[in-house]
Amino acid sequence: MLVFIFQGVQAYNQVGFFIGALVCLTIGGFILGNSLYWRVHALHAQGTIIGVVANSGTYTPVYRYTLPDGQSHVAKSDTGSSSVRGKETGRVVPLMISAHNPTQARQANSYLLEIIGFVFVVPGILLGYIALTAFPITLMTWIMAAAMVLYFAERGYRVLIPKGQRLSIDEWKKQHNIGQATLDMSNVKPIESIVSSTDVAQARLKQSQSFRKVVPVLGIVAVALIAIGIFQSLRISRLQAAGLRAQGQVVRMNSEHSSGSGGYTYYPVVRFRTDRNATVEFKDSVGTNPPSHRTGDKVTVLYLPGDPQRQAIIDRGFLLNWAIPGIVFLFAAGLAMLCVTLRRQMKTSAV
Repeated sequence: MLVFIFQGVQAYNQVGFFIGALVCLTIGGFILGNSLYWRVHALHAQGTIIGVVANSGTYTPVYRYTLPDGQSHVAKSDTGSSSVRGKETGRVVPLMISAHNPTQARQANSYLLEIIGFVFVVPGILLGYIALTAFPITLMTWIMAAAMVLYFAERGYRVLIPKGQRLSIDEWKKQHNIGQATLDMSNVKPIESIVSSTDVAQARLKQSQSFRKVVPVLGIVAVALIAIGIFQSLRISRLQAAGLRAQGQVVRMNSEHSSGSGGYTYYPVVRFRTDRNATVEFKDSVGTNPPSHRTGDKVTVLYLPGDPQRQAIIDRGFLLNWAIPGIVFLFAAGLAMLCVTLRRQMKTSAV
């Protein structure tokens, strides 16, 4: 009975990690996919800020741009913010114009959405990795997954809008200003008429100063992550190319206090015999909470014959072995993109 309860709780936690990974990957994938679609299909033009639309402290820029055929158009940005920096009237910016709605645009030199997408994708990959490595996939996993799917399906059915109350596609497009060829200019005002020019200049100066402090720190962290990723990649590549495999057993779990989360991280200690019949114990480099293994678990070990004590890992398969350096490189790429975006904003602020 206790074993059944333990397996049920374990499967519940595992499916929860899977659901978290699915949610993060779905949101991040949608944001990155949408950004990629814009960059591939949008029309590119130079635009001039002619004002903003203010709504509850959020300022959305409005641009005037000219296409190669000489026709002038007005477009509203699809994103807004509470910051007044970069929204000065008359500022010239590179634009991407929606391929389906000429009154919708976004700045081509901003990678904020891509960074937000990475912020969701990386934790999604990490949660999926934990779900695959920290728990065994058992029959109870599938039972718990089916139960959760039925639960969410029932809750989703309850919140569905009754058929008679649903909006038509045309009405929905009208409410969200999709596909409209004109833009109401009555609400467009210069940012200087809403916020004083002194406040705008001060906001630009403060943000530029904060960027100058943040960018070097982010750059150093990104370089450090790249170095860690390269080190991990070289280690995994050596193990994959010249390593041997052996059957091992988890003899205990080492618990180490994690200062970041305030809890404990558990590392499996594995004992195995090498090809020379030498008994070796090592602590795996991957720690998790909850523990990924229990004492007595059988595992496959991948090790280098010349240094089995220090060059050995639990073999989780080709893809999962490369997951950690892959996640490190994703973090580094996200930080590098953020650095590039902040440096470009610093340059535009100086103009």
